[in-house]
Amino acid sequence: MDDFSELLARKRQGSLKIYLGYAAGVGKTFAMLQEAHRLRQEGFDVVVGYVEPHGRPETTALMESLEVLPPRLCREGEAVWPELDVQAVLARRPQIVLVDELAHTNASGSARDKRYKDVLEILEAGINVITTLNVQHVESVAERIEPMLGVPVRERLPNAVLNRADQVVNVDVTMEELRERLRQGKIYPPEQAERALTAFFTYQNLSLLREMCLREASGDQVRKIAEMDLLSRRDSGDVVEAVMVGVSSDPTDAEMLIRKGMRIAGQFGSPCFVVYVRRPSENPTRIDAGLQRVLQNNLRLAVLLGAEVVQLEGSDIVEVLVNFASERNIRHAVFGKSRLSPLRERLRGSFLLDFLHDAVGVDVHIVNTTPREAP
Repeated sequence: MDDFSELLARKRQGSLKIYLGYAAGVGKTFAMLQEAHRLRQEGFDVVVGYVEPHGRPETTALMESLEVLPPRLCREGEAVWPELDVQAVLARRPQIVLVDELAHTNASGSARDKRYKDVLEILEAGINVITTLNVQHVESVAERIEPMLGVPVRERLPNAVLNRADQVVNVDVTMEELRERLRQGKIYPPEQAERALTAFFTYQNLSLLREMCLREASGDQVRKIAEMDLLSRRDSGDVVEAVMVGVSSDPTDAEMLIRKGMRIAGQFGSPCFVVYVRRPSENPTRIDAGLQRVLQNNLRLAVLLGAEVVQLEGSDIVEVLVNFASERNIRHAVFGKSRLSPLRERLRGSFLLDFLHDAVGVDVHIVNTTPREAP
């Protein structure tokens, strides 16, 4: 599909607005409901598809004067779980629907396993969606912070969903105010709040999450500016700091390279391109089937983490990558450490040195993929 066709297809879809926060209790749902009231006053047809008030009186009060669609009830044994009723939304067909907790995992037996997939279907029908999301549920952020928090992030959504948003609003409060809300029982019941203050809601964890949230929100603004061509090509490259990860048809270290590239891109709030250059001799029928599967799995991982996968062809890989870096204003290139000995590199020539020489203005990051020996 060409660029104009993609634009036309996108125009037929609904717009997506995400209220992004760094933790529960910062006020994402409250802000979403306040906007719903403003939009209704302006004459828009707004309904609540699914909002989880969590027993908070202020949230419940804001919902009282809004039209709320009944949830779809899912039964698991004796338990009953309320879920977003996508078919009810499509039948009602409002201009705007509110859907809380975008990363939520749907109850067993649902048509789709994740709520973000429900939202994508609603958007495909041309209905606009306003939703909420905590930053730790974004796949690339979860990968970075899970080891630091020491808490598993089980509910995740692909970066591509966040990138799909037409608007991302950062809902921010100070860490002191958030912890005070917790103490006052405005987020969790008192007994749960006490545990949370010394576990997840520590200053160290909240500082990390808040920084990640600010980066994701600012990165979204940079992407939107670039998409609207508000900057010159040169200025756009300086601001966006795009990242390129080169992977080969022998992709044993590709996963590590992709994750490293996404971490660098995350630091700058910039796009990441995972580029595979296929030489004429690397026809899919000639590549080992096992390697081909691993390559495709790694490219799928890149998409899941939010990278754009680009497959190119050419006999001179350095030339192809240098040209791509120039066309896309790449500022950072990520490659794996050469497996050749220094002597063989001198005899055969160095891919990395050739790229460094020819790619002007690109910082090259060489990742040592050799596993550390156990102490």
